[in-house]
Amino acid sequence: MHIPLPPSARLISLCIASLSLAAIAQPVPVRTMGQESLPPKWIAREGRLEGLCPEILSAMEKAEPRLKFSGQDDFRSVPQIEQGLESGAVGAACALLDTERRRKIAHMSARVYMVRHRLAASAADKATVDSIDDLVRLNPLIATSRGAAYSEQLRALGLEVDDSTGDNLTNLRKILAGHGRFVYMNELTLAWMIRENKLQDKIRLMPAVLKEEPIFFWISKKADPVAARLMNQALQKIKASGELARIYERWSGEKAAP
Repeated sequence: MHIPLPPSARLISLCIASLSLAAIAQPVPVRTMGQESLPPKWIAREGRLEGLCPEILSAMEKAEPRLKFSGQDDFRSVPQIEQGLESGAVGAACALLDTERRRKIAHMSARVYMVRHRLAASAADKATVDSIDDLVRLNPLIATSRGAAYSEQLRALGLEVDDSTGDNLTNLRKILAGHGRFVYMNELTLAWMIRENKLQDKIRLMPAVLKEEPIFFWISKKADPVAARLMNQALQKIKASGELARIYERWSGEKAAP
């Protein structure tokens, strides 16, 4: 036999349901940081934010509408981004290489794309470097970006590394001035910076790929659990739909590795 609820009980039930719906719809904020001097991953141009990572974050918000990213226009060095991940002030970092330190402070989420490491040299430098072994034999001073994961990899090989700045255009100008022989970086950024700064007649991108490795989306171990779950879900959705690969293709001009 169905016994109708009294008006007061019905009102309480409606209030509980409304509160539950409000909780479900509540935005989930996630603080991020842009990475300085690393186009086309992050680009600030004429007051607009563009690039691979801004598009990835936007696609994630569309896939999981409760996610609300902020801080994308706050461009910082990699060490500062890592400090934010460690403290929890930064909830997520887009497209960083795998390192022991990052595994300690953050959870590795989806692979975003593959990166290939190459050298840039002065156009007047006729050296041939076809492998890491060739690089070790030459034993040059190499400029890299401050906090780059590969700086320590190069030092471990006995190579001298100058990673005193996070400004990669400054690093290119260093080798033109004779302060170091090569710049070591991912080919996507090197090709972009040489082209955008019209340095084709001064800097040459050396043909050999010295290393290829995946780059990942990282979620701070101190991130809100709901935010972490939504970010993982969003990444899986844009990966499964092909949107992640399409974003990479738009900015690189090539198909993303499967």
